[in-house]
Parts: sequence; structure tokens; C-alpha cells
Amino acid sequence: MSDDFAHARLVDFTEHPVMLLVGADGSAELIGEETMCKMQLAALLSIVARDLVAEAMTGDCEATGEAPVWERPDEPLLPHGGTLDAAARLWTDGTGHVWDLGIGWRDAYGRAWRWHGDLDRTSGAPLMQCEYRDDEQPLDVLRALCGPIHPIVGGAA
Repeated sequence: MSDDFAHARLVDFTEHPVMLLVGADGSAELIGEETMCKMQLAALLSIVARDLVAEAMTGDCEATGEAPVWERPDEPLLPHGGTLDAAARLWTDGTGHVWDLGIGWRDAYGRAWRWHGDLDRTSGAPLMQCEYRDDEQPLDVLRALCGPIHPIVGGAA
């Protein structure tokens, strides 16, 4: 058996409801995430990321480039307590932070995101759409998975 197939296995989605595929180019894709609560999945992935960063700091691997420093407040956005001023395109999250939805936002991976007027049916958070590919995420999930996010200077993508 060649090395290419030595690590292949069938995934039982009842046993493993989510699978993360990471490409050689750094791209990532979640498969099966629609079966889990997005906030629980985001929390789980942030724990995995924290543990990987802690392991990397021990010198077990050699960095191929400078790793981004991602700092964000520990508090979640609490989208269920959020309010929307649709006319002003402003959303206030449950912690009281005001988000300008009339501008574009860039995530830690350099992707541009925009709000197109919809709220997530489950959480009530603004549903953000990625400008580079066909993807949309609630603002709280986008921030948790791809944060920090920053306003795009001048509002242009």
C-alpha cells in the first residue's frame, strides 16, 4: 500500500460529526458542521487553536513564517441580545458594542466580508458574506473563527 493511502479512513459522521480539511495552501474546509451548533463548534475550534499555539511555543516545530498574533476579548458578542438599526446599518451586540454594517470588514486571513441586509435566523447576528467566495457566516461566528476582524479602510474591499 502506498503512503498516499496509508492514512485514509472512512469517517462515520455519527461518531465524528465534523471534519476539518486543511489544504497544502493553507485553505480550510469544514465538512458536516451543519449538524452542530455554530457557537459550540467555534468554541471547540478556539480551544484547539489555543492548544496548538501553546504546543508551538515549546519549540516542537519550526515556524515557516511569522505567525499572526490574534488577540480578541474573551467575551462573546452575545448576538441573542443584539439590536439592529437597519436604516443606519448599525448592529449593537449583546455586550453593547456597536458594529457598522455599512462598511466592509476584513478577517485575519485577508478576506473581505460585507453585510447584505440579513440576520442569522438562529442567533439574530448579522449574516456576513465573503467577497472572495460563496460563503456566509453570522458576525459572531466570523469573529470567533477568523478574528480579529477589522474595518476596511475607506470602506472599499
